[in-house]
Amino acid sequence: MQGIVLTASEEFLAAAMEEVQREFPQLGQEVLGPGLFWLQTGAEWEQVQTQLIDSPPIFVRHMHAATAWPVSNEPELIASVVQHLETDLPRVPRGASIAVQARAINSSLAWQPRDLKARCDNVLCQQGYQPAIKDPEWVISVTQARQQVYYGLAEAARNLSDWTGGMIHFRKEAGDVSRAKFKLLEAIVRFNLDLPPGGKALDLGAAPGGWTQELLARGLQVVAVDTGELDPRLQHAKCLQFLQANVKNLRFASSEQFDLITCDMSWDPIFTAKLINGLVANLRSGGQVIMTVKLMGKKPLPTIQRVLTMLDNGLTVCHAQHLWHNRQEITLHLRKHS
Repeated sequence: MQGIVLTASEEFLAAAMEEVQREFPQLGQEVLGPGLFWLQTGAEWEQVQTQLIDSPPIFVRHMHAATAWPVSNEPELIASVVQHLETDLPRVPRGASIAVQARAINSSLAWQPRDLKARCDNVLCQQGYQPAIKDPEWVISVTQARQQVYYGLAEAARNLSDWTGGMIHFRKEAGDVSRAKFKLLEAIVRFNLDLPPGGKALDLGAAPGGWTQELLARGLQVVAVDTGELDPRLQHAKCLQFLQANVKNLRFASSEQFDLITCDMSWDPIFTAKLINGLVANLRSGGQVIMTVKLMGKKPLPTIQRVLTMLDNGLTVCHAQHLWHNRQEITLHLRKHS
């Protein structure tokens, strides 16, 4: 049995499945567990996966193409996965770094993913490959749900994320103003963004300053705006101008131009879209916007569609994703037309 295992947050699993169903109405779906579902592609799996990569569903964080078969115990699971791996490895360039990402979902079997990883790593070493944990070139994906195992071997880029289930983690550092910066960091990594060092950024709703701190660390000049106070650790930061004001009252001369506008405010999504529209004239040609859109109510997809429709037609939506560090919100990345 062939198909694709897809991961979303448990809260937005139904939205993720609805997106995929709209794109592939002819394919069956099955919930495997919290935040996880199976798309039954049959032999068309490669074509379907490519389409999902080219146009990622907003609420899908991770996927892996897989062959599925039944298992009843840990020795059977490990032996069958290793057998498939040994068959598949010849198509991987010798010396490539390969990660083993294994997890049990709603499992009634007594097994440990680390045991499977140890066996697979041993096979990789014996055959001239480099077992990896971070930044792998290829990924062995094993998901075990109920009495089935779902196995796949693919280049990391084919999985949307090279972290298990898209669960990317960043290390909190001493001096961090706020964990909110992880949302910005994930957007930069996931969307492969290039922020211009020495460029000028406008950070809306900045307090206490998590995003501002990260932008400064990346060499940008920052104008931070909020009615609240910034963290005292940012008080004398170089290249920072703080405007303690309500964003509703923001007015800039046409000569005031920014390379980047960021916005992570807990505001109504429609207001946020209008706010960004009002600042497009102050965004340089080719400039970028990174913003979160708060999802209010039980029907997120219509809210998102309304926001995307409202955004100024001078902006192109490059990415729209519910990231691992997002909660009841999605992150948008936009670029102003050149």
